Amino acid sequence: MTANHITLDLGDTRITGIEEPGRPGMPLLVCVPGGGYNSTYFDVAGYSLVDAARREGFPVVSLDRPGYGGSTALKGEVSFRRNAEVLQAAVAEIWRRNLSDAPGIVLVGHSVGGAIALHLAAGDRTWPLLGVSVTGIHHESQRSNEALRSQPPTSLLEFSREHLLRFMYGPEDTYDPGVLDIAKHAESPVPIAELVEVAGQWCTDFAGVAARIEVPVHYGLAEHEGFWHSSDESVAAFGKAFTAAPSVTARRILGGGHNIDHHYVGAAFHKEQLDFAKRLVTPAR
Repeated sequence: MTANHITLDLGDTRITGIEEPGRPGMPLLVCVPGGGYNSTYFDVAGYSLVDAARREGFPVVSLDRPGYGGSTALKGEVSFRRNAEVLQAAVAEIWRRNLSDAPGIVLVGHSVGGAIALHLAAGDRTWPLLGVSVTGIHHESQRSNEALRSQPPTSLLEFSREHLLRFMYGPEDTYDPGVLDIAKHAESPVPIAELVEVAGQWCTDFAGVAARIEVPVHYGLAEHEGFWHSSDESVAAFGKAFTAAPSVTARRILGGGHNIDHHYVGAAFHKEQLDFAKRLVTPAR
C-alpha cells in the first residue's frame, strides 16, 4: 500500500479513503470497492490499480463506502441508492479539491461498488463525469438471497476464507494463492442488506439505471464468476442496456475470477481501464 489516507467531513457524515496525486490534465479516477472490501481493495501490493494509475500520471481516489473503514454507516435505509446519495456529496468534495487540475472524473466500481457507481452515473451530479468502468456486477444472478432476508439488514457478515476462495477467486490456476494473505487488509464485514439487494432488487433496477447513463461505459465480467451468470451472450445483453451511452465496451475477462484485480489477468485489465480513461480526454486519431 502506498497511497495517502484521506477523510472527508460532510456535515454529520464522514467518508474516508485513500488518494494518490497525479499530473494536471489527467482524468481523476474515483474508485468504489465492492461488498466485503474497504478502499484498499484497489491498492493491494502487486495488484494495485492505484499504483498502475500513479505510474501513468492519473490522480486517483478510492473511497470507503458508508459503514466501511472509517466512513459513517448509513442511518435508516441501507441500499445502493442511499450509498450513491452519500458518495455523490463525497465526490463533489473531492472534485472541489481537484477541479483546477483535472478535466473530469472517471468512476471505477467493482461488484456492489460497480452497481453504486452506475447509480452515481445515472443520478444528478454537481461534478463532471467523463465515463464509468465497472467489473464484477451483472443483472443475472446465480445465487439466491432468500436465506439472508430474515436477518436484520444492518447485521454484518464476514466472509470466511472458504467463501473467498469459492466466490471471489475461483479456479486455483487463475491467481497466486498468496494474494489472499496480501489482500487481508482490504477485507471488511459486509452489511446483509447489500447481499440481499445485489441478488434481488438490483437485478430489477438495473435496466432503468443503465438507461439513464449518458457517458461512455467500460465493462468487464470474469469468466469464472462466483455470483453471476457469465457468458458472451449475457455480457452483451448487459452492455446493450446502456441505451443512452455514446459508447459501450462490454466483454468477458477470460482467466479471471470475481476479484479480477487480484488475478493474473488483473494487470492487463488495469491497463485496459486506464486506456479507456485516457481516450475520454484524448481525441481519436
